[in-house]
Amino acid sequence: MPRIGPPRAIFSPNVQTRGPIGHPSFAPRKWRTPALGARLSVRPAVAALFSAALAQVEVNARGVTQSTDPEFLHQLRVGLRRLRTVQRAFRIPATKRRLRKFKPALAAARDWDVFCGWLENARVSPELKSLARRKRAAARRQAKQVLSSRAFDQFLRCARRCVHETKASPLKALGAFHRKALKTARRIDWQREEDRHALRIRIRRLRYACEFFAPFFPGTQYAAYLKRVKALQDLLGELNDIAVARRLLKEMKAEPPKPLQRREAHLISALGPAWAAFEKSRTVWG
Repeated sequence: MPRIGPPRAIFSPNVQTRGPIGHPSFAPRKWRTPALGARLSVRPAVAALFSAALAQVEVNARGVTQSTDPEFLHQLRVGLRRLRTVQRAFRIPATKRRLRKFKPALAAARDWDVFCGWLENARVSPELKSLARRKRAAARRQAKQVLSSRAFDQFLRCARRCVHETKASPLKALGAFHRKALKTARRIDWQREEDRHALRIRIRRLRYACEFFAPFFPGTQYAAYLKRVKALQDLLGELNDIAVARRLLKEMKAEPPKPLQRREAHLISALGPAWAAFEKSRTVWG
């Protein structure tokens, strides 16, 4: 059985598919860091970052409704998370309530995409694979329905109106994200899936914020800090994929394969050293 790996590693298309049926004339849109100019100013930077995240959401949402390529859904969810991180970092009026309406359907469809991608090469029965594909198809239909809804259209309209409203500083925002990650990890039990999940969300937000603010803080110290954040997120992300696989296997009344359990144990043992390295990292905000 292959390593599960982070979600993006499972569905990274090498070829851009194009065509009239099931393949739109555009490829999945990954994050594109906007050019912020030589003289960095917070308000224009915020507008550029917010617009870039919103563009990632809008393009991939169209792709999900027109294509069966799972990378569209993955990049859509990445875009939504980046959008929320910009809102949190810069205290932009949030659209969280609207997002709650369709978030579960998108998450479920992505879980089945990742799970079926792993299942194809796993040593399981053909009947189990067939059942998983049917569940994935049903989840995809639900996701497409949500993205075609009036609620999603209203969410996008609301987000566009919020683009220029901000009050925050990069240093304060980064410090807040860092402190929240440290607080979440206090007395953490690495064996507990719920503890790891909560920390994964904090670390993911911290990583996105660090990438947003990178132009404000050139230098090796900031780059080294971001590298450790990414390493921690990769570990927690792969463990989350395994947790999802466990849950879906249980839903289909199947036992997790031994290689999956061994991989999980190995990753958990690596979390302690990775977290210690992160805690020792020097920050640019003191």
